[in-house]
Amino acid sequence: PFLRSEKRRALNYRFVYHQVRFAMKIAGVSNPVFYIGCPPAYEVVRRFQRDMNRPVIYERTDIFEEMPGVDREYISHLDKEMAARSDLVLYVNRQLWKAGMDVNPRSLLVGHGVDYNKFSGVDRDKDIPGDIVNLPKPIVGFFGDISEKTSDLALLEHTVSSLPNISFVFVGGVSTDITRIKKYANVYFLGRKPYDDIPRYGKMFDIAIMPWNQNKWIDFCNPVKTKEYLALGVPVVTMYYPEIEPYSDVVYVARDYEEFVSCIRRAAEEDDEEMRLKRRQRVEKETWECKVQMIMENLDKDFD
Repeated sequence: PFLRSEKRRALNYRFVYHQVRFAMKIAGVSNPVFYIGCPPAYEVVRRFQRDMNRPVIYERTDIFEEMPGVDREYISHLDKEMAARSDLVLYVNRQLWKAGMDVNPRSLLVGHGVDYNKFSGVDRDKDIPGDIVNLPKPIVGFFGDISEKTSDLALLEHTVSSLPNISFVFVGGVSTDITRIKKYANVYFLGRKPYDDIPRYGKMFDIAIMPWNQNKWIDFCNPVKTKEYLALGVPVVTMYYPEIEPYSDVVYVARDYEEFVSCIRRAAEEDDEEMRLKRRQRVEKETWECKVQMIMENLDKDFD
């Protein structure tokens, strides 16, 4: 907290520095590799770098300065400094990676992974959550948080009102006003669920959707749920974002509201077992284990 106050930031970083140092001592860590997933953490790592010259990895998963409510100038400054100074920079987005290569040649396009066995094998799991088992079919579903920065509520309202005979099911947290959506009788918000239960909800979806906003945050994102949906085998309908292009042959991509509705209708008509197998095959080699192996190989190469 308190990132907008320089004095309070300094206090924060001091606290975190001592917490991490204590945790390292308890765990017996003396030669760490620092792995940073958000820009402010760099301020803590810089304190460590004064005491020990150890490798730093920066995982740049998003354009962090576009997050609502952050100090854009400060976050952007930290991001640029980390991208230039880190020993290895990991990217999940091709646009960010291409730009990052000019800043630091030790940049690696990793992409996100998927817990493939958990999602692809869920059909063998006979357990169906009680709050979805009796909902009217067909079900168009979404799992993940509904937020102002990512979710196009106007698109959702247009879609659920255009398809009144379809159940729209949302599994996940909500951090924005959804009054305009909840008023429809064919809409069900089931709330946040444990990760292990998500595939059990997903297997009940006849179609999975990604109703993204068209903004800079989405332009530079790469949602994990894309591969989770594909591992389930269900048809996927999404609003366009650049990172979906490699999967456009197994995903229905819309560029406006009417096309989004049309894609849902097409997905329902065209789904079959052959397409479900094709979707799963597209991500079966994209496991988290494969991503870790890629990172470890680059660590070995750069830090021998």
